[in-house]
Amino acid sequence: MTRTFSPKPADVQREWIIIDAEDVVLGRLASHAAVLLRGKHKPTFAQHMDMGDHV
Repeated sequence: MTRTFSPKPADVQREWIIIDAEDVVLGRLASHAAVLLRGKHKPTFAQHMDMGDHV
């Protein structure tokens, strides 16, 4: 039986991400930034934890 992985606060690796907003539609930029801030781009994403990076 496989067990569900639940990350611990010490497992969270935060990075700084700089977004170039030149010639980008504001709504698409906001959606992309929201994904990065929530951490949904990471394979260890968990809804109950703050996994996001700094943008």
